[in-house]
Amino acid sequence: MKTKFFLLFLLLAAGAGTVWYFKLNSPAPSAVTVTAGRKILYYQSAMHPWIKSDKPGKCPICGMNLVPVYEGDAMAMTDTNLVSLNADSVSVINVQTETVQGRPIRHTIHVIGRIQKNSATAVWFVFDIYERDLSWIKPGQTLEVSLPSVPGKTYSAQIKLHGTETFADRNLDDMSDSTKIRAEISNPPVEVPGFEGSAYFNNLHAEAHIVAVTPEVLAVPRSAVISRGAGPMVYVEKSSGFYTPKVISLGRIGDEYAEVRSGLDEGDKVVINGNLLIDADAQLTSGK
Repeated sequence: MKTKFFLLFLLLAAGAGTVWYFKLNSPAPSAVTVTAGRKILYYQSAMHPWIKSDKPGKCPICGMNLVPVYEGDAMAMTDTNLVSLNADSVSVINVQTETVQGRPIRHTIHVIGRIQKNSATAVWFVFDIYERDLSWIKPGQTLEVSLPSVPGKTYSAQIKLHGTETFADRNLDDMSDSTKIRAEISNPPVEVPGFEGSAYFNNLHAEAHIVAVTPEVLAVPRSAVISRGAGPMVYVEKSSGFYTPKVISLGRIGDEYAEVRSGLDEGDKVVINGNLLIDADAQLTSGK
């Protein structure tokens, strides 16, 4: 009986020794390995996608485990500008896209001015408009004018091409790059409470909002646009997890959308959230 136990002990020891030998002498895992038929290109931080490594580890910023990025998309080999993110990174930085399409662009301009030539027959709201907003101003636009001195009341005004006064000064002010626009108030005069019929004050402070809408144009969300040395640019999703930069030319800039003159086609998917982190990744990778 003792002999049997001794032989069993020898067999177990020999097996354990064999396993230990192969563990010690097996080659170290390669930084680029093949897992389930897919080649790992590198490891990347899901929270900070510009952190990359050729071996597993932890992100030095957030401490999360680096996740593998697999080979499997030919675009990554042919497009050197392409930025690739693994599924975890796309989820963590909440990458969102929107399809480029034709749409009207809405732009709201807040203007401040004064009431002039206030009389029982005619009155104007005269306000300054900057050069950058001139393309949004058109004869026929209507404004709802409010005054701090006349609380609770608004006056309807219209920019008239053929009014009794020219609707705009032709010379821009050199210092402010602005000109004056006149809108005729349709229900004169402007009366301050307590002085009705007694005094029509001139140069009263007034303000209004101009809401301009363009015809349908190719447009991109403003949140998609990144401005740096090369001019305005966006990131276009080529396929899930793969993004390429596109330099674009912009026209009119609205409240939420901007007109695209060139650089994009209808149907392109642009990144509207997470694009700044994608761009940081691209710049660090390229060394720019």
